[in-house]
Amino acid sequence: MLGFYEKRKLRQWLHSKPFLVLLLVPIGFLTYATHNAYNTLEDTAMHRSEVASELDQLQARANMLEADIRELEDPRGVEAALRQRYEVGRDGEEVVVLIEEEQERVEHEPTEEPAPRIWERIRKVLRW
Repeated sequence: MLGFYEKRKLRQWLHSKPFLVLLLVPIGFLTYATHNAYNTLEDTAMHRSEVASELDQLQARANMLEADIRELEDPRGVEAALRQRYEVGRDGEEVVVLIEEEQERVEHEPTEEPAPRIWERIRKVLRW
């Protein structure tokens, strides 16, 4: 019989208000830690996607620079780059520059007559 009463006391103590309040403290800490871990996970995922897109951009830039280096290793590539950047030519070459004529700007005057002044309007109404 004694074991029965001790089980009852243990059950009463586990269901008592002080024990439940004491149990809420570690549950609160665990909830707080879980929330912080979740926020850190989201921030890490967002940062990872940003870094991945930046890495893609840098790889594309590296590929473009490698192509430029390969082009500049050849003397013809160097010459083409100089011609493109500085618009130079070889000795004896002539350059033809085409300039488009500027189109004349035609400003249209308003076809409507300006609105009559207030006194002219009043005279017209009074003559009626």
